Amino acid sequence: MRRIMRTILRYIVLPVLLVVSTFGYAQDQPVFNNYISTQGVLNPAYNGTRDIISGLMVFRTQWTGFEGAPLTGALNVHSPLSQFKKIKQPIGIGLVVIEDNIGFTNNLEVYAAGSYQLKLDRKHKLALGLQLGFKNMVYDGSNAYLVDYGDPVFTGKVSKFGFNFGFGGYLYTNEYFAGLSIPRFFTNKYNSDKEEIKNTVSFNDLHIYVYGGYIFEVNDVKLKPTGLLRIVPGAPLELDISCSTLLIEKLWLGLSYRTVSDVVFFAEYQIDRKWSVRYSFDYTINSISKYAKFGSHELGVQFDLSLKKRPGMRSIRYF
Repeated sequence: MRRIMRTILRYIVLPVLLVVSTFGYAQDQPVFNNYISTQGVLNPAYNGTRDIISGLMVFRTQWTGFEGAPLTGALNVHSPLSQFKKIKQPIGIGLVVIEDNIGFTNNLEVYAAGSYQLKLDRKHKLALGLQLGFKNMVYDGSNAYLVDYGDPVFTGKVSKFGFNFGFGGYLYTNEYFAGLSIPRFFTNKYNSDKEEIKNTVSFNDLHIYVYGGYIFEVNDVKLKPTGLLRIVPGAPLELDISCSTLLIEKLWLGLSYRTVSDVVFFAEYQIDRKWSVRYSFDYTINSISKYAKFGSHELGVQFDLSLKKRPGMRSIRYF
């Protein structure tokens, strides 16, 4: 255990402290309940670490019953490059697509991700990743219900593109994992005067993610406690704490608490070696619940396949 803690401190915690101490608000990036299954969206270093071709499709409807509430969809497909070419280098590749609809605004993000895995010893691997891509921001004010017609803010549709990149690190074994990422380094802001999107480096808008989890058995029952810390300099820290257990071999059930006053129930069912489905429901226990009375719902489908003769991963992975 001491060795595990030293490894985490060296490769995960210390870099986080250095980054956070350098930066000194708004949490505007999509939030997913099943952050362990969406690691490829959250952290480019995760892409290619599952030994096989893996894909995830997830859809989230937030604050059901609240008009104009966010609707978010994401797609992540990734694989080690060795699935396609006879190479020995531990290189992973991936594709990340995110679409986020909030009110009159639609944001589409597309990233190409790459990672390189370093073998630290017999058990530990460290993956370093980078992603590059673009963001398309579309504002359509023509759908607004107006009292005074003719307001130029609500008479047209604006579509602009901006560039972005992100990076991360991912330490993992068969039993536990820990990650650090900044998936978007630039802040894409629309300049109405010049009618263009400006890429700026705003430390106050940086989203830093630190997360991890552990798989262990208690009396033949598998437990998976996990945690995710969202850091936006100048804003309150946001922490997700969750724990799930494996039932009847293929069914995971769990509960989570998010410090912005969300309670989450989630479930995962492994249909077979290739397909699994996930569902989560979170309910806000603050003033928003007066308007979003039906909570938030998230549905995900994951597939795992291989182009090689072996049917699946070389070792069992629960993350």
